Amino acid sequence: MGRFRDADEDVLAVVRNVREEYFTSLQGAEIKVLMDTKKRTAGGKIVLGRMKKTTELEKHLSVGESGAGEGFDYIMYLDELAWDIAGEEDRRRLVRHELRHCEVQAEAANPYKVKGHDIEDFEEEIRLNQDHLSWGRELADRTQLEYEAEAERNRRQR
Repeated sequence: MGRFRDADEDVLAVVRNVREEYFTSLQGAEIKVLMDTKKRTAGGKIVLGRMKKTTELEKHLSVGESGAGEGFDYIMYLDELAWDIAGEEDRRRLVRHELRHCEVQAEAANPYKVKGHDIEDFEEEIRLNQDHLSWGRELADRTQLEYEAEAERNRRQR
């Protein structure tokens, strides 16, 4: 099995619902959602999700697949194990966080951009997650523990 697989309809439904509720500026954007089946880290931390603006080549290669004539504008990657561990609300938080990286500059020739965090997260996400500010760290910790347990099970099977 390869590293990535297409997100299933349940994942896509969460993305659609969060997008419709919070991100009206992205309604014209074509977003490919992929599940990352392997652990990814950056700066020593597990990556639960990431958002990437497509290159001209990726956009060209996805023409037709996106359902639009011009291909995908973004690719959202979600850690499959984290998704499986997460509850419904944490799934929505993860998708909302990733979509927060998208920026639309309507006047630009290519209006779709990716932006970094305002601070360690996004100010708006901190406001929306007041009831559970540590959700991301807790999900990352649980995911890391599960990756370690999986590695141990694999070692024992050898």
